Amino acid sequence: MQQLSQEYLDSCKCEDGRILRGESMTRIETFVDAAFAFTMLVISIDVIPKTVPELLSLSQDIPAFIISATIIGSIWVAHTLWSRTFGLQDRITLYLSLGLVMLVLIFVYPIKLMVQLSISFLSRGALQQNLEIMELADVINLMVYFGLGLMALCFILIALYQNSLRQRQQLVLSEYEVIFCKLACLTWALVAATALISCVAAPLLGEQIQWSGLVYFSLLVTIPVARGLYRKSVGIEGLHKAS
Repeated sequence: MQQLSQEYLDSCKCEDGRILRGESMTRIETFVDAAFAFTMLVISIDVIPKTVPELLSLSQDIPAFIISATIIGSIWVAHTLWSRTFGLQDRITLYLSLGLVMLVLIFVYPIKLMVQLSISFLSRGALQQNLEIMELADVINLMVYFGLGLMALCFILIALYQNSLRQRQQLVLSEYEVIFCKLACLTWALVAATALISCVAAPLLGEQIQWSGLVYFSLLVTIPVARGLYRKSVGIEGLHKAS
């Protein structure tokens, strides 16, 4: 890849201190967007209600759909943010994007089932009453399956940002954009580490298997703390100058 010219960089829009090198939608991004749109259809309510009781029964699935859609949406937002910022279309980007699409399409059912199970547990069975009762071994397998899929997704997103860092000279990345890449890698690495802990803990916890799922709530604390510590380590003044 040749180094981007200053004339091209000057023609690009800026957003939050980042130059949007890939603001124009590429075929890769179009394909990824279409795959995510199809995934949203998969996790939506499957049956059209014909009576009011059926409508009320299916409404119990709304919280699961919202949470599942939020998880899928966060992955899509991460890829879109990366794509708009760096605009890479090299072979590595192509393979990683295809891998991300395939994983999401495979991962969509474990996500929905995991969310449904979590809502049923947290609501003490008030919601998701139509969910079949699972054996403990099945719940453990689901936890491990979910965790492995999440780790794979995290590794692909990290690899996309690492590919951008590898081509920092060609992309003419600013200091702020390098920090942005490293913060994104740190964030997804924490998600992957949490998923690994959940996978390892699931077979060990036995009847206390719920803690294997609740461990994901720790990300609400660990991610802001880790990002804050990293920002502090690079220096607040350095960040302002870079932006």
